[in-house]
Amino acid sequence: GARRVLEDADAIICVGQDEQQAVQSRFPHKRVEWVPNGVDVTRFAHGDGKGFRAVHNIPEHAPVLLCVSRIDYQKNQLLLVDALARLTETYRDLHLVIMGPVTVSSYEQRLKARINDLGLNDHVTIVEGQPAGSQELVNAFHAADVFSLPSLHEPFGIVILEAWAAGLPVVASGIGGIPSFTENERNILHADPSDTNTFVTAIDRLLANNEYASNLAENGKTKAATDYDWSQVASRLESIYQDVRR
Repeated sequence: GARRVLEDADAIICVGQDEQQAVQSRFPHKRVEWVPNGVDVTRFAHGDGKGFRAVHNIPEHAPVLLCVSRIDYQKNQLLLVDALARLTETYRDLHLVIMGPVTVSSYEQRLKARINDLGLNDHVTIVEGQPAGSQELVNAFHAADVFSLPSLHEPFGIVILEAWAAGLPVVASGIGGIPSFTENERNILHADPSDTNTFVTAIDRLLANNEYASNLAENGKTKAATDYDWSQVASRLESIYQDVRR
């Protein structure tokens, strides 16, 4: 049934650029468009970071590493826990915040067990089930110093846009659709989700060099506002619909 939908369509829209290329190769005579996810830049521009830290008992002076995503094997938060164990040797007050709905309960249990085994309970906060429209989500971005997404597979990575809009430097897996809209060393640091060392090195670079982290964050914020605000994405989508109707 799904195949017939694609065969009958006048246009096919893909969120990820790698998906667009794969679909285009399968349907070479079809119009296949890449229309990325967007972000409400204004909404993420301001948040109560201090309030978030107070609610979750995170010291004001502690550097915070944030990951927002489903708690799931695909999202690979275990890597960040292992990275945290290494990074706290240098940054003793470093705190990891993992925020997102639990979609695989066995993975959440494994995550909590690893945190306990490594003696990191005082360095990790897990905030479960915040809806996309939650102000708590925005506040979390503004409580953080670095955002990281270590996904094993990621068609796009809309949370990177949210982190950019909030003015955060980002370390993320250089896989899937992420390289299609990010530029390594300019607005993001790419790392290998199969190699904890690459994430440790990248996060350390940002924590150790405020100027570099600020430049990376500013470049990301500019790109989010220039290319990925929802108003621009919606305009592009409307244009495709209008063309198809003609």
